[in-house]
Amino acid sequence: MRRGRARQQARVQAATSRAEAESSIVHFAEHAVRVFSPSARAVVMFTSGSTGRSKAVPLTWNNLCSSARIANRNLSVSEASRWQLALPLYHVGGFQMMVRSVLADASFTLYEGFNPRQLLDDAPRIGATHVSVVDKMLQDLLDLAESSAAYKQALRGYRCVLLGGAAPNQSSLARSITLQVRLFASYGMTETSSMIANSLVTPGYEGGLRLLNGYSAHIIDPDEDGVGRLAVKGCGVFDSYLNARATRTVDGYFLTGDSAAFRDGRLYVQERTEDLFVSGGENVYPAEIRKKLLDIPAVADAFVFGAPDPVWGWRPVAFVERKAPHPLADLQLSAQTNLQLAAEVRESLAHRLSRVYLPDAVFALDAFPRTGVGKVDRQALLQRFDERILVKKVVLHRIRLPFKKPFRTSKGTLRARESLLVQVIDHEGRSGLGECVAFSSDWYLPETLRDDLPVLRDTLAPALIGRPMLHPADAFDALSAVPGALPYPLAMGAIESAVWDLYGRITGKPLWKLLNECYAEECAAAVAESASEPAQPSASGPVFGVPVTGAASGVVVGASAGSPSSAGAEAAPAMIDSMRAVPAGAVIGMGSVAEVLASARQSVQAGYKRLKLKVAPGCAYALARAVREAFPDIVITLDANQSFWESQADELRALADLDIAWIEEPLRPSGRAGEAPGDLFARLAQLQRTMKTPICLDESIARPRDLLRALSYPELRCYAVKVGKMGGIAPTLRFVALAAERGLQLWMGGMYDTGISRRVAAAFETLPGMDVPGDIGSTARYFHTDIATPPYAVEAGSIYLNRPPFVSGLGCVLNEPALESVTLERIAVE
Repeated sequence: MRRGRARQQARVQAATSRAEAESSIVHFAEHAVRVFSPSARAVVMFTSGSTGRSKAVPLTWNNLCSSARIANRNLSVSEASRWQLALPLYHVGGFQMMVRSVLADASFTLYEGFNPRQLLDDAPRIGATHVSVVDKMLQDLLDLAESSAAYKQALRGYRCVLLGGAAPNQSSLARSITLQVRLFASYGMTETSSMIANSLVTPGYEGGLRLLNGYSAHIIDPDEDGVGRLAVKGCGVFDSYLNARATRTVDGYFLTGDSAAFRDGRLYVQERTEDLFVSGGENVYPAEIRKKLLDIPAVADAFVFGAPDPVWGWRPVAFVERKAPHPLADLQLSAQTNLQLAAEVRESLAHRLSRVYLPDAVFALDAFPRTGVGKVDRQALLQRFDERILVKKVVLHRIRLPFKKPFRTSKGTLRARESLLVQVIDHEGRSGLGECVAFSSDWYLPETLRDDLPVLRDTLAPALIGRPMLHPADAFDALSAVPGALPYPLAMGAIESAVWDLYGRITGKPLWKLLNECYAEECAAAVAESASEPAQPSASGPVFGVPVTGAASGVVVGASAGSPSSAGAEAAPAMIDSMRAVPAGAVIGMGSVAEVLASARQSVQAGYKRLKLKVAPGCAYALARAVREAFPDIVITLDANQSFWESQADELRALADLDIAWIEEPLRPSGRAGEAPGDLFARLAQLQRTMKTPICLDESIARPRDLLRALSYPELRCYAVKVGKMGGIAPTLRFVALAAERGLQLWMGGMYDTGISRRVAAAFETLPGMDVPGDIGSTARYFHTDIATPPYAVEAGSIYLNRPPFVSGLGCVLNEPALESVTLERIAVE
């Protein structure tokens, strides 16, 4: 009985609560109806900001609802309709799809983001009738429809594909017509609560749009062709900005900032009024150039603007977005660099445009930066142009640095180091530095300074001077395309590295940050491409050279060696955003056991984290054992500089007892009688199978193509990375990424070079996995003179990169008096 009464009371309480809730809801609704004003502000939407600073646009309930009802009638939206809402709701185009659906009692499916495959998979399943897109979204849908009959049918199944956001892309319109897509081109903006004019795109479509009921338009100050400033009025048009002043005519029409014309009752929108510029006294309309660009098959999108010019006032400049290859196309056929595409595009335009309309420069990108709604981010492209690289002069400094004391290796004794510094100077007088690390003779590598100086002076420098580039990796693409350049990777690497330093100074970024950006954003794709099987040698192009262009997002991967560790870390200066520290290793020349121990002790006391001993047959084990006994915890590596025969390998095998991290290049390249020099990697692999200490490759890789053969031997898993030998920073980045995919051991090697190229090597140590202390120790260990300011020096075992105020690029400038004291020759190329 009690239980029954309790249940009865619970039911009564629940009914009472429901009644009270319903009454409260009704009361709230009645109150809302009484106080609601259609003219009240409903929402503040921000313009996309693609052409400048975003503006705050307050829209009333009347703006939104009137615009939505008119659009619904025009697009036949009813209770049976279903929108696919893949545009962001913080832009008016996406928000109004929701309002239209609510007012029409229609349904909509809201997507977290745009995925063309998901949209076309869902469309027939959910009965989608309407979808709103911008051009890039439409292109992605068309790509799928052209690759699959099912996707083609899905795209054809929409009653309305509403295209907005920018001037229509004629290529996209033509593809839509071919596929029989019901595409509606439209015009509208945040200030008009979205669409105010549209037209079904048919084979006879020429760009004219019909104004929707409730809107009117005037053309202000039309020219002889009827093109003038577009002014509009209607129920969806806002009143004023919150953070700017709206421009209106005396009779209340809002000036949109676009130019347009009326012909035969249709509105033809041309372009933004401010896009027009005058070049040499003639009006130039960027939209006309863009139309020609979009006629080129390889171009998916284009942006044209006027850039200041001292002679003509303004000159056109164009950006083009590369069209993605067809899903069924052979990927090998699309291996064209962006520099090559840009050159092809400009050449194509030269036959179809007058000289005043022909862009002075064309830049190609894999993908345009876009706003959240998918519109081209024009401001980001303008910034890319402002940060362009334009080399106007190259200066070559041939220098000679005497060693403090002769440096002994198994190949000989070095008493002085000749080198070639490369200085690139841009159109604003900014400069970047690089270093050609070839030697004056071929004792170490076949490429020498005698080869490289004329190549740099007569071939490589002229190839870069006057060529506009968006990113320093473009320099490698440009140099690789120069006939006869590839046999000289050290020369290529010198001038290419200088361009990277210059770009760092232009953008205000340190080199290490530029490297991490490119590694994160571009090299992963290159690894995925080549991970399936080793690449094959090519006589026509660079082996590891890939265009790592367009790093623009500023992502920095955490540097695994980004801060000092172990001894001396407490004494390190405070780190700031521009500065990074990486551990350094010391190289100790050959000598007696006592001499080597003394040098090792001095290096350990200076905080060096790794000791590299130069060795030769007969002394390798003795030197390594003496240093190991003196310093049981230090990382020790050996460098034999190709001095052992196979018959002397027992000494190498004995190193297993000493915990040696690796030994560089143990075998002589010529081998025993009857063995060809080309068998060196096979011999090294065979030796590695018989010994525990890892073999590290260095001078056996004389040119980038040698890497291909080395990588075919899985036993060889340790590599000394030298940026110069790879031909520059861009190909080195790709090799580092490839090595990470394969689990190879990499570390940064040195070549008795100055602080210019050592800073490049140190910057590479900030990449993920590059945590072995490299041969990047102080130049003061070898030379009396440092040609850079600040001097390149180790502090507590670490190199500090980009210490303020040298926060950009390499983090140093030339010490002119010191440079003058060691200069043998100075050559300027302009």
